[in-house]
Amino acid sequence: MPGVPASGWRHDPQYTQIAVRFLNPGAVLSTLAAIWWTCSVAVLVLSFAASLAHPLRTRRGQKSGEVRPVSALIPVKTLHPEFEAAQRSLFVQDYPELEILISAVESDSPAIRAVQKILRDYPQANSRLIQSHCDRAASPKLNTLWPAICEARNDVILTKDSNLRLEPGELADLVCHLGPDTGLVSTISIATDPQSLPAWIEASIINCYHARVLMLADAAGLGFGLGKIMLFRRSELIRAGGLERFAWALGEDMALAQMMTSLGLRTVLAPRVSHQPLGARTFSEFWQRQLRWMIVWRVQLPAAFVGDVLGSALPTAVAGAIGARFLGFDMASVAAITLMVWFALETVLCAAKGWPLSLWSLPAFVAREILTPIIWLRAWSTRSVTWAGATCRAGRNFRAMPAVAGATAMRINK
Repeated sequence: MPGVPASGWRHDPQYTQIAVRFLNPGAVLSTLAAIWWTCSVAVLVLSFAASLAHPLRTRRGQKSGEVRPVSALIPVKTLHPEFEAAQRSLFVQDYPELEILISAVESDSPAIRAVQKILRDYPQANSRLIQSHCDRAASPKLNTLWPAICEARNDVILTKDSNLRLEPGELADLVCHLGPDTGLVSTISIATDPQSLPAWIEASIINCYHARVLMLADAAGLGFGLGKIMLFRRSELIRAGGLERFAWALGEDMALAQMMTSLGLRTVLAPRVSHQPLGARTFSEFWQRQLRWMIVWRVQLPAAFVGDVLGSALPTAVAGAIGARFLGFDMASVAAITLMVWFALETVLCAAKGWPLSLWSLPAFVAREILTPIIWLRAWSTRSVTWAGATCRAGRNFRAMPAVAGATAMRINK
């Protein structure tokens, strides 16, 4: 090589210095940290732009005006402040041939009595209350829903959480997206009406993290099963394996999306968002919900589990500080600017989209960044979560009894 001594380039001081610089463990760490920071900030900016533009993309699947009979199922457990308004939002949908089934484990509770009052207020509705005795699934929600899925009179099934409020015309809009090549339709949920600091923290996670990233995925044409609201055909659920196939999953929404994919069917996100009033959450409620999501992601969607912590503001700021050292910038300044720009973009996004925003928002952003890594680390050490008053364990070791699944399929086919 020209200019290199005959003794070899390895002994040339110039090349030795270059090699030491780039092969130094500190330099390698700084380079990786700079790449991490760049990728995370890129996702922040792209998802910010996608969220501002949502739902301006082409609305796929809305060409057909076909009206199909729908059975809407609501699992209920506890009575919360937004309970009645959330259920009535389904009863007032202007949709023909709608059956409403409300399912619960208890035979009597404040929530059941509230449901009975709502049923009396809408005598013209094709609705009824179903008591569930199913205990074959890991998910309490799926145990509550499965008997209603079996007893529904229609093949097209809508499941809606009891704290999700539908907008006028939302049901018809969802049905338009259930095309012949689509197996599951979901919506992105937006948290509204937070009335305590834990609720504000949860709203910042749901809106500024989950919804923002989901809107970016939606702009890229990707779909995810989101359990707050799901629309699917029961016949395809049974064809994909029925209860036995996804009884193990605490995240029944992710499992259902995977089942539909196994049939060659798409999962899509409808352009319209849904609204989830939070009310006054306690810290314990916040902690258990976030821990459950983290554990479900770790078991069922590891990429989301890793991305959730790597793509959050505080770890990104730390990565920026480490990378800044290699590039000759001040570490503290890069970290501080990263957090300031991050929180500023989230504030602008909430203001532009009409999402909850107040003086509580900044403390909620800061608390979220402190708590998220702690919850993430806790999710590594346990598979047990508290859900609906019961202790549940995430993992694939849970199996439904084949005989029960077969009996259920026979009931459906009658």
